[in-house]
This record gives sequence, C-alpha cells and structure tokens, in this order.
Amino acid sequence: PPLVPGEAIARTPQDIRDEITMAVDQSRNAIVYVPPGVRLAFSSNVECKRAMHLSVRSSGEGATLDGKKRSNMFSISDGCSLYLEALHFVDGRGDYGGAVDAFGAGDIAMKDVSFTGCEANDVRRPSLPRTARPHKLSLSDALPAYAFPPQLAQHGGGMYVLNSGDVSLESASFSKC
Repeated sequence: PPLVPGEAIARTPQDIRDEITMAVDQSRNAIVYVPPGVRLAFSSNVECKRAMHLSVRSSGEGATLDGKKRSNMFSISDGCSLYLEALHFVDGRGDYGGAVDAFGAGDIAMKDVSFTGCEANDVRRPSLPRTARPHKLSLSDALPAYAFPPQLAQHGGGMYVLNSGDVSLESASFSKC
C-alpha cells in the first residue's frame, strides 16, 4: 500500500530512531513504514521517551524485527503511545520484555504481530500487561487468555507493560516467549 502522508520508510533500526528525533524536533508524531520482507537487526533498542505517538507498521507478509538475542526492540516510557502492525518480533532479549518494554507509556496497540523466541532477563517481573492503576486490556481476534500461561509470564516473554495506558492486541501471537 502507498505510504501515509508524513510516513518515513525504515530499513534499519536507526531509521526509526532518526524519525523519532525529527518528530520530537518538529513537535509531531513519528510514523514509520518498514517494507514487507525487510529484516531489521537490533543491537540496541529504539527508545521513545516523549508524550507522542510512535507508529511502526508494515503490510502484506510483514517485516521482521530481530533482537539477535542481544536486545529488545522498543523501550517506551514517559507517555509515548505505540502502534505496531504487521511485524514479526524474533529473538528479542531485555531486562523486562523481550521485544517491548513499556513503563509509564501511553496506550499500546498491536495488530497482526507475532513474537517468537523473545525472553526477559529479570524473571521477577511478569510479561503480562499489568499496572498499578486501572487500565483496559483488549484481546481481539481469538487471542485466548491461555496464550499467557503462568510459566511464560514469570520469564518476561515478548512484552512487559507497567503503569501505562490501555493495551490492545488484535491478531497477536506469542511462541516460545
């Protein structure tokens, strides 16, 4: 599909970082498109630490974001909201959340995403979205509650959310996380 107006193309994790920096400088949201079939290799995560909206999407077969068992892909905080679409997270590793660590973030929405082989180093913090304040967790398109068995939650897994906004997952899958 064609790019959305204002959308930047990313072929490396640095392209996503650069778009966030430009968006902050221009007081706007960061919107990134990763072409289908592209594989982004992460040696460190992408941080969003502003009250802004970060959208990272692909289309069709999707793009792969690979942590190489060295890094998670996103660290989201300070009110940053995150939207992810048509992305495959593989081999992410972080202290909290093997692929996505959200602490004090805004809303988080994911559509057509998969997490495979992601792990967290700190087994004391669960990967299930949880918060010290009320929030809404929406699981759509048959993502069953049992997709998060307790043993996986204790080991961090693909995503960790704490003290953040609403979390919405549509057509999301977690395997070996």
